[in-house]
Amino acid sequence: MLHKATFSRFTHRVAASLRACGFAPPTADEARVIVFDSAPWWPLRSDAASLLSPHEAARAARFRHALDHDTYTIAHAFWRVALGIAMNIDPALVVLSRAPDGQPQLPGTGFATSLSHSGTMVAVAIARGAAVGVDIEGFPPRTNLQDIASVLCSAAEAQAMATLDGEARTRFLLELWTRKEALLKAFGVGLRVAPSTIDANIDVAIEPPVNTAGATACRLATLAMPVGWLGALAVAQDIKGHSLHHV
Repeated sequence: MLHKATFSRFTHRVAASLRACGFAPPTADEARVIVFDSAPWWPLRSDAASLLSPHEAARAARFRHALDHDTYTIAHAFWRVALGIAMNIDPALVVLSRAPDGQPQLPGTGFATSLSHSGTMVAVAIARGAAVGVDIEGFPPRTNLQDIASVLCSAAEAQAMATLDGEARTRFLLELWTRKEALLKAFGVGLRVAPSTIDANIDVAIEPPVNTAGATACRLATLAMPVGWLGALAVAQDIKGHSLHHV
């Protein structure tokens, strides 16, 4: 439950929706992932905006298109409500800092978190552990991933891709992109590290890039997403399991 929750329609409706889909604070060594479509929440954008930090509000204001502005606003406010539930504090008191490469941090709490949004869809990951990263992408992609295959694929992955054609090749590349985005988020390096230097295999220990201060080995899992979407979760080795909650 929320502790001294901010009393807004948005906060209460999000909290009720999270209860309904079985979301609860992650236990030790556990990650929880929430997936939802932000569009039905847009009518509550004004309430949601009250939860944003000054930095988030300023960034939201820079979006030129309403879809991007509203998705960003709802995603970040929803994220704060979920974090408030996980940590049993008022969502307005959640302190999200950023590492130099943009990795969200919850210093001193024992929690790790990650956010991804594509189109109107949003994924939030919250874990009790060292690191977590989540990424979702729409399928088919809006860009030709074949153009960046050399940047994306390791030698082994390029060899596997060469055996595929058409939609199977496109899906392989997008799944790979999604895994590597999640993994680089968990490592806290973003695209500062070339994706082609990492093999993104499922459910095996993947060591962080060299000279990555403080990063820990992670493993990848595929998320069961609605039709037309792909998702991946990366978690540190101290996180033993995860659950997925569709709102």
